[in-house]
Amino acid sequence: MTLAWIPFLQPVPELVSLWYLLCIPLVIGVAMVYKALWIPEGRSWGQQVIMMSVLMVGGLAGLAILLGAFVQIVIPRL
Repeated sequence: MTLAWIPFLQPVPELVSLWYLLCIPLVIGVAMVYKALWIPEGRSWGQQVIMMSVLMVGGLAGLAILLGAFVQIVIPRL
């Protein structure tokens, strides 16, 4: 029910089940700003932004898998 949605006070109803996908635009924005500050002009800014974004999303996915395995396998054995 989006008619009763109050922005900035409640989460967007359509994005509640897909909240983890919001890390992709966040990662791209962080990579764009970081590379804009640290790369001299004229270099391959776009390529480096894409590479950093892929590495950061891969790192987040790997960390999620590692923590999920820890919670599902290691903690129940304690």
